[in-house]
Formats: sequence, structure tokens, C-alpha cells
Amino acid sequence: MDNISNWVSNLKVITSSIQALEQERVLFSDVSSGKFSTALSIWTTSRSLVVPRRFTHNSNFARAKKKSRERGWPVVVRDSGGGVTPQGDGILNITYAYVCDRHPSISEVYDEICDPVIRLANEFGEKASCGYVNGSFCDGQYNVVCRARKLAGTAQRRSRQRGPASRAVLFAHALVLVDHDLVSSTYALNQLYQDLGDQLTVDAEAHVNLNNLSEELPTRSMEEVAYFFYQQYSKFLSKFC
Repeated sequence: MDNISNWVSNLKVITSSIQALEQERVLFSDVSSGKFSTALSIWTTSRSLVVPRRFTHNSNFARAKKKSRERGWPVVVRDSGGGVTPQGDGILNITYAYVCDRHPSISEVYDEICDPVIRLANEFGEKASCGYVNGSFCDGQYNVVCRARKLAGTAQRRSRQRGPASRAVLFAHALVLVDHDLVSSTYALNQLYQDLGDQLTVDAEAHVNLNNLSEELPTRSMEEVAYFFYQQYSKFLSKFC
């Protein structure tokens, strides 16, 4: 790998999840409007629980949000669907968007998102694949899974450019557990679900951090992991420039 200055330059530290979500909106808008043909952001942010907008319709939401904030886990609302996801130290996010002539299939796009995460797990001597993990937060078919545990979660959104050309736009996101306090975040998630009157529970043991995959290999800093993903996703996105 290159020197540490390159690693740091690839990792964006965003003050809050509210700002992170706004920067994602700007990234998607810049590509949708035709300002850029591709965009890539690799980032981390402060501790929070990010919930889909439908949660705001729960009659217990305001009280649950207040109690979560008091526990040190502010609740932030996102526009997309899915389940609750944590943010905070040791979690790395990859967000990218690109313009193409037509949308690939859903499975093709998830392969594009997941392959670099799987390759990194392989570097730790682990086999990885995609699938559901019972007890994981925001569980889905395209989790990246190692040892039957969730290493990363992924999502995609598709749209079209504004204007007569109306080319296809693809937006993708991956959340990777690098060195996160899973006990604290899953406890916070379960407390939020309980306060909402939801029976769903999340299990810390259903997840695994990248740096816990090998006792023999040295751990990797967030900056090193960010640099790896910057290389991988930049190479992929170069075909759309």
C-alpha cells in the first residue's frame, strides 16, 4: 500500500449522520443532474441509529427517539427503506453513483457492490458470500457474510437522469464492520425496538468485524481499509467515465 497520507485522503470523517445523509443526497443529485458521470465517497461518522422514514409513523417514535438520544445514540431518519442501522466508530461506508445506458439487473448491481468486500475478506483468509443472517441488523439477501455472520450490509437505488437523454442512474451503498463495538450498538438497537413496541431483536453474535477475521494477520486501520476500497471501486467506476 501507499503512504499514510494517501490512506487518510481517501477517508472522509463526517461530523454527524445528518450531514452524512445530506452529502449522499448531494452525491446522487450531482450524478442525476449530469454534473458528474460518476461519484465515490468513503466515509465514517459519529454514533447514531439511522431509521427508515416509516418509523416516524409509529406512535411511540418521539418518545423512543428521545430515550435513545439520552442513552448516547441519537436517532436519524433516512428516506430509504430497510431496517435500523448503526453508525459510529469502526464502521466504514462506501457510497457511489454512476450513469449508464440501461440499468443492470438487481443481482448484477449487488455483485458490483459486494465483490470488493468479499475480496478483502479473502485477503484475511476467509471465504465470504451473500445471504441473510438471522439476528443481524437490517437483514437482507445481499449481506456480505463470513462464518455465517454479517460483515457488511448493502443497498441500491435506481433512477434516471433529468432531461431528454434520460440515461439510467445507479446509486449504491455498503456499510462495512471494520472494528465496531457490536455489543454497544446492538444493545442500543434492541432498546430502540423495545421502546417502539417492536418485537424485533438484534444479536451481536450475528455480526463480525473485519479485524476479528484473523488472529494471525495484523489489524487494518480505517484509513487502510478505505484506501483498499477506494482502489477497488475507482477501478470499477472508471468504465463509466
